[in-house]
Amino acid sequence: MTTPSRPDDTTEPAGTRRGGAAGTGSLRVADRVVEKIAAMAAAEVAGVTGPPRRLSRHGGARRRGHARRPRVDARVEGSTARLTMTFSVRYPNPVGETAERVRGEVRERVAALAGVRVAHLDIEVPSLSLGGEPDG
Repeated sequence: MTTPSRPDDTTEPAGTRRGGAAGTGSLRVADRVVEKIAAMAAAEVAGVTGPPRRLSRHGGARRRGHARRPRVDARVEGSTARLTMTFSVRYPNPVGETAERVRGEVRERVAALAGVRVAHLDIEVPSLSLGGEPDG
């Protein structure tokens, strides 16, 4: 005997869209939400700081220091996300080990808070920051 499907089953994967009981609605987690969760999770890893600040919008001189949090770009499709992340590592922290800690923390936190699996995470480390610089 087969069990009939429930009326609230949807073709959307769980994670970004969730059907409520008796068809009450759905939930889609926006790319921007995943970006913020990932940036905050990465910033909590020891040795991570935001990437170097860019030139000001008005063509002024380069600002000193680093952004507060890593830069993240996320594309959520169904229940999975593809992320690109840019951050600096404080000297003398090992870049590879720090990046792997970030990768694990981001995957865990995004899954726990957004219900989205990080299927792909590209990390770019454009610079080292000096150990004496403030965190943000």
